[in-house]
Amino acid sequence: MNKYQRLVIVAALMNMLVTLLFPPFTSQPLAKAMLPSFDGFYPVFIQIGNKSIFKELLTLQLMFISINTLAAWLALQSRKQHGDLQDFSFMRAIGWFTAVNLALIFTFPPFEPYQTLLRADVGGFDSFYFVFGRRSQPAIFWPLLYLECTFILINALGFILLFSAVKSGDDATRRKLMPLPGEAAGAPHRPEDKSLLNAAPLGRGTDRRHESRPYTGEERRAKENRRTVSGSP
Repeated sequence: MNKYQRLVIVAALMNMLVTLLFPPFTSQPLAKAMLPSFDGFYPVFIQIGNKSIFKELLTLQLMFISINTLAAWLALQSRKQHGDLQDFSFMRAIGWFTAVNLALIFTFPPFEPYQTLLRADVGGFDSFYFVFGRRSQPAIFWPLLYLECTFILINALGFILLFSAVKSGDDATRRKLMPLPGEAAGAPHRPEDKSLLNAAPLGRGTDRRHESRPYTGEERRAKENRRTVSGSP
C-alpha cells in the first residue's frame, strides 16, 4: 500500500463516518395507508420521535463511497513511476473521477414520488431513476441532487489539497536524491561529513607558535652534526 492509497482509505473512512453520523431519516405520515417517505439528514444522536433511518438510501450512499474507493485504489495501484519515487498527474485523475461521478448522478437523479404531482404538497424523495426513462411528468428532487453535487465537489477539493501536500514532499525528496555536479549519474548522494561542519573556520584555528611541544627528532643545529644531517658536502 503506497501513501496515496492510504490517503484514499482515510478519506473513505471519513466519508463513511460522516454518512453514519448524519443518516437519512424517514417521516412518519399521519395517514396509516401512506408509506413513510424521505424527510432529511439529521444527527444520529438526536432523538427525533418515531422517525426511523432510511436504510435503503443509507445503503446506496455507503455503496457509492465503496465503489469510488475501490476505483481510486486500482487507479493508484497501476500508475507510472519515476525511478524509486512515485509520480502521477493527480489533478487529471481527480478531474476524471469528479466528471464521472457528476455524470452518473445526473444520469440517475433523485425523483419525487407520483402522488406529490397530484396534490399541492411539498415534494419528497422517491428513488433514483434513469433520466431518459419513460416517466409521466417527471419531477427531480433538487435538494438531494444539490447535496450529492456538493458532496462530490468537497471530496474533490479535499483530495487536491492532500495529494498536493504529498506530491510536494516527494518532489523535495527527489531533489535531495539527485546527483551533485561532478558525481556519477547513478552514484547515491553522500551526505556531508559532520566532522567537517564542526571544524574551526579557516584562519581561526589555534596558533601553534605558542604551543610548547618538545622536539623528539635529532638536533640539527649542532655544529658537528649540521653538515652530516643536512647531507651537504
